[in-house]
Amino acid sequence: DARRSRRRGVRRRRARLRAARDAATAARERARADDADARDGGMRENARALTSAQSSDEMFEVMAPPGDDFDAFVDAPTPTGAVKRRADVHADGDWHRSAHVWLVDARTRSVVVQKRSAMKDTFPGAWDVGAAGHVGAEDGGSSRRTARHELAEELGVELEREDALVFQFTVPAAQASFGGCNCFEDVYFARWTRRDEGEDDEDEFAIGLAEVTATKWIEFDALERALADAAARVDAVGAKGPYEYVPRSPLYRELFFERLRAFVADADCDATAA
Repeated sequence: DARRSRRRGVRRRRARLRAARDAATAARERARADDADARDGGMRENARALTSAQSSDEMFEVMAPPGDDFDAFVDAPTPTGAVKRRADVHADGDWHRSAHVWLVDARTRSVVVQKRSAMKDTFPGAWDVGAAGHVGAEDGGSSRRTARHELAEELGVELEREDALVFQFTVPAAQASFGGCNCFEDVYFARWTRRDEGEDDEDEFAIGLAEVTATKWIEFDALERALADAAARVDAVGAKGPYEYVPRSPLYRELFFERLRAFVADADCDATAA
């Protein structure tokens, strides 16, 4: 009985993963036209940009699943010692790591979001973190290194100082059942000065078109509503998608907006003191 129950569980998990992959394929087809329009738009060239949306052969360290008591401010993922191909990690639902970078403009209370390429294997065509990527085995376990690489590859942003990236928290996100993957997400903020209203922001970032279709600024309150809507859509449609914004876990949203507003308050204090 126990073996039959485990087999049923495995079959259900595989069915969910197949449904998620089918939804991702459909979303990629719907978003191809957006990518084509962006490529014809005369955007700035990014010398660091990748030539493909991702590599199935990229190697990831496999992490142990998070415990119920995982502390987003203290704990770190635990490596299992296994290293596997990206394609296999995603297909098997293994836990691995990623880095998220949010560019924050304190004056306008807004952040940059990117529209993911139609060719991405998770949440294609959805709006997402300004720059993000998986922590590959070649990064030596450093999500900060990954964050710097992703900023350069996806937005053309080269940070002069490593401490410009301010670490905030790590949140485990189980998203393999609805179009994503199972990942420990390390979240960073970096200050950015947005162009004045009325200025052309079409070429503010040199986006890597293999991974990113477009960027835009969005105010905190509007992003909070968008992510709440995305979370509600997970409950409503699950793996079927598609999603306008990549869903984030309740804990991610709670900590993100709490830390984001504190980050801006610190900037306001610095400006007043100056």
